[in-house]
Amino acid sequence: MDKGLTAPLRPDQAPGMDQASGITYAIAAASSYALVPNLVRAAYNSGIPALEAVCVRTTVVAVVLFIVARAKDLSFHIPRSAWRGFGLMFLATLSVSACYLSSVQFISVGMAVTIFYTFPIIIAVASPLIEGHAPSARLLGLAALAFAGLVLAIGPAFSGLDWRGIVLAIASAFGCALQFFSGRMLSGKMQPSAFGSLTHIFLLPIVVAITLYAGSGHVALAQHGPMTAPVLSVSAMALAYCAGYFLHMSAVNNAPSAVVAPYFNLEPVLTIVIATVFLGESLGVIQIAGIALVIVALVAVNRLDDRKTSA
Repeated sequence: MDKGLTAPLRPDQAPGMDQASGITYAIAAASSYALVPNLVRAAYNSGIPALEAVCVRTTVVAVVLFIVARAKDLSFHIPRSAWRGFGLMFLATLSVSACYLSSVQFISVGMAVTIFYTFPIIIAVASPLIEGHAPSARLLGLAALAFAGLVLAIGPAFSGLDWRGIVLAIASAFGCALQFFSGRMLSGKMQPSAFGSLTHIFLLPIVVAITLYAGSGHVALAQHGPMTAPVLSVSAMALAYCAGYFLHMSAVNNAPSAVVAPYFNLEPVLTIVIATVFLGESLGVIQIAGIALVIVALVAVNRLDDRKTSA
């Protein structure tokens, strides 16, 4: 999911917050996001390349966010001071959009989401470095724990994994981390719906060109009717992402980020459960242990961030 498009919580929202609703929205958002890579994999199993699913999602997100921005009468003007942040956001979103969903074409959904969900660790370690001081020993220890979990998760099956999927998943994790930093640069200069729509509008021609090049001009979706399984899978994926995005916004608008953030840790767990139940993916005991270590490190890093916010 494109985490960099999330809107910061406004101070004037605090008095009317409903934490129970915020938590409900957060769980619903995590559930919607968890469907996305699984539906892309289901479409791929039916003959639809992942890049075509990326094209559809990019188009839908661009249109939906444009409609929202117009409804709010937001400006699409990019201030001169925002161009650097916008350029970084564009590159980051390209990395997440193309790489994360494409990785499930080469490796299992469970493996892809485990690698992708190291992005909070990357953010936590990079933030103090960007601010000019060293990360704490506790933070470095959690990063090492997450890395050890990845080694366990990937190691036993490495010889049977496609290196392209691993590289794409890693690129998407770093891209998602960059989304947060570029989103912070854009904060106060443009509204998320406006720069989110523009980012995807600028992204669309590039994604279309890459898709056509990769498919030698052939579009697999065009060969299927509107009510066939592949088309329905891709359509459901785009709707699931949009639903997740707006549920995500509702969560942070109804409760403080420190309250709802831990519930988004359900996303990788739900993604893996869905992949196991509906796609028949299976993981060995050592891989499950590795994934558990990554999730434990992720939760612990969130708790550290919450304590910093409270302080």
